[in-house]
Amino acid sequence: MTTRSVIGKSLRRAEGASKVTGAATYTADVVLPDALWAGFVRSPYPHARILRIDASRALALPGVKVVVTGQDLPKTLVGVYSLKDKYPIAVNVVRYVGERVAGVAAVDQDTLEEALGLVEVEYEQLPAVFDPLEALKPEAPVLHPDYFSYRSAFDGEDVQDSNMETQTNTTSESVLPFMPGTVYGPRNLDSSVKNIQTIWRLNKGDIDAGFAEADRVFEGTYTTPIISQAYLEPGGVVVDIDGDGVVHIWTSSQLTFQVRRSLSQFADLPEEGIMVHPVNLGGSFGGKMLAEQSLCGYYIAKAAGQPIRIIEKFQEVLIDGAPRHASIVQLRAGVKNDGRLCAWDAKIYFNGGAYTGRTPLNGNMNGTLRLAGSYRTPNVRIESDVVYTNLVPGGYYRSPGGVQALFAVESLIDEIATSMGIDRLEFRLMNAVRPGDTLATDQALEDPRAVEVLEELRRLTDWKDSKPSEPGASNLAIGRGLACGHRHIGGGECHMRMRLEPDGTLLLMSGVADTGTGAHTMHRQIVAEILEVDPDLIRVRVTGTDGPYDEGVRASRGAHVEGQAAAATANNFMVASVHQAAEHWGVPEGRVQWRSGSLMNLETETLMNLADLAGSSSDGPVEAEGRYRGGIGDVYDFQGMVADVAVDTETGQVHVQQLYYTHDVTKIINPILHDGQLHGAIIQGIGHTLMEDVVTDEGTVVTQHLGDYKIPNVLDIPSLTMTHVEAAVGPGPFNIKGVSELGIGMVAPAIANAIFNATGVRVKSLPLLGERVLVGLREKGGS
Repeated sequence: MTTRSVIGKSLRRAEGASKVTGAATYTADVVLPDALWAGFVRSPYPHARILRIDASRALALPGVKVVVTGQDLPKTLVGVYSLKDKYPIAVNVVRYVGERVAGVAAVDQDTLEEALGLVEVEYEQLPAVFDPLEALKPEAPVLHPDYFSYRSAFDGEDVQDSNMETQTNTTSESVLPFMPGTVYGPRNLDSSVKNIQTIWRLNKGDIDAGFAEADRVFEGTYTTPIISQAYLEPGGVVVDIDGDGVVHIWTSSQLTFQVRRSLSQFADLPEEGIMVHPVNLGGSFGGKMLAEQSLCGYYIAKAAGQPIRIIEKFQEVLIDGAPRHASIVQLRAGVKNDGRLCAWDAKIYFNGGAYTGRTPLNGNMNGTLRLAGSYRTPNVRIESDVVYTNLVPGGYYRSPGGVQALFAVESLIDEIATSMGIDRLEFRLMNAVRPGDTLATDQALEDPRAVEVLEELRRLTDWKDSKPSEPGASNLAIGRGLACGHRHIGGGECHMRMRLEPDGTLLLMSGVADTGTGAHTMHRQIVAEILEVDPDLIRVRVTGTDGPYDEGVRASRGAHVEGQAAAATANNFMVASVHQAAEHWGVPEGRVQWRSGSLMNLETETLMNLADLAGSSSDGPVEAEGRYRGGIGDVYDFQGMVADVAVDTETGQVHVQQLYYTHDVTKIINPILHDGQLHGAIIQGIGHTLMEDVVTDEGTVVTQHLGDYKIPNVLDIPSLTMTHVEAAVGPGPFNIKGVSELGIGMVAPAIANAIFNATGVRVKSLPLLGERVLVGLREKGGS
């Protein structure tokens, strides 16, 4: 083994130089000769029937090349991972403000903008509903009359899209046999059900017996709003159909191969006739997983007979993105007098918006499984309903469902402990899962570290369940809050390929999109460690669909899935190198060894370096591919946070003074990348906790640009102290665990609990605005 390990070193990012010098290519940087500008006419109504589209005035405008409507596309419904219930461009009916009604292509951006205003659309407005509870009432309009004919992305031959999610404790009637509990959709829901996208139900133990045993029962209802990912780069796509009919696509997508597959299925094109080229992404956080734009772009380019480019404005991201779902969470808990939880009943209503085709994996969020917290409650019932409304369709955003669930769960846990006069950390410790316990799914746990995380928070913060000393200012109330939780480590499939170059360097080819996480640096470090070579010897090339397959960036699967693929590639490359060297020397492969980037002939004790190995082959370069496919296992990440706040009792304004965060880790490949993921996630958590909210009014998004949609800036970010707890097991190479979806879900409950600790005001709706705190202070007759 080399004397200098690169695991645990903060090596520079593989793509860093190209980004800081401006050499990195994003979708907007792809400018093809004769490319047209394309964009969309969008619905001004939340629910309406399209009676007529007249594009004659737009087509008469000089420079306008084509107008495409939903009637010009195949009448095929699309969806990412769940129900296929949406047309890329609306056909006959629109169901939310901002839905695409027509696509237009013109010679320049100014002409395009003018042409979009010249397309005349006649609508017949229909009744609309915006609240999920209202949408479930008998008198609510039925938004999808054809719901029971919809096909799931997991029906029939598409079941391989399951991504190998948890495959235990499912019920026979579930439409998704790889998910725990029972998932209900068009194939198994009662026909009387109205405006439901999907329902997910899980049971553990006997919930009625659990509440019968309880000495005390606590209840609470909590709400969270629509939240935008607010990534720096709005989405876009460039499409070119070459003279041979090959479709070339450059698009801001986390799912390169899924874009190809979606277009192939939708347009009935062979996959080999579609090339999706790699580009950098200016952030995504789950928001760039859609293929709709590429499907539309293909048909606009086909109709125009020229390349097209669609570059979104941020307004379009807000009105037609795939934001975090708003939610209503209803909790009921049964507790023994000694503080032990004995029953937990949780129901969450996700506002799914107008379509479910952008919703995570199973039509529900895996974060639903967090609705019982990280506790050993013996009797649990969970139900998640994703409901159709006439709002922008919800989608993925970092830890989908988990953020909503943890805010509610950890708020109620705090309320229970406080009401019962039990130290809030001790209450959590008493009920936290331990080795041998199971989660709400009845899933066994391997190496759970909830107790260790809580004990580390005690040590880190010198925890005492009382208010810190009061400052001098009489209008400031000081409080401390606590939250803990867990998160699964994602599964999936990834392939990589490595080739020996003539100069003895190594080219690692990866189809993993660059979303800004530094994933390719992690890949390079894993390969360098296994091969015992200097990482600078390894160059990473990000490939498109002409390279090795990758399922897509999501679900905190990088360290696990991509890491194992990189490790398999390195190991297979050593095997291929030994084979080539043995052939060159004319000795058995068993008489050749890989030694720190060189080959040793044990017969002659001769060393061959990589440059010589490259020159020894007459059959092409030494090359190897590594593949990995794995699911979600029994190893979870555990985490906790303490927040110190000062609340201005005259204004309700909340000032976060200090955050403490800890989670369990095994090995850390690159500390800067690791900590950067957590810092970014926690800052995003501050945003949705204190300020962010995609405000709508009768279906219209009111916050239409970043001037209205405030996200945290440097003055909003408090001091953060972060530590780690040592764990023993992880699913990745070198036992590593995932990290990218941690942190974000801890912020809201920790701060909400701190506000209550400071003021006695329990705010149950995010964001925790000063106005809401002030209303609470006035209602309780506070200062």
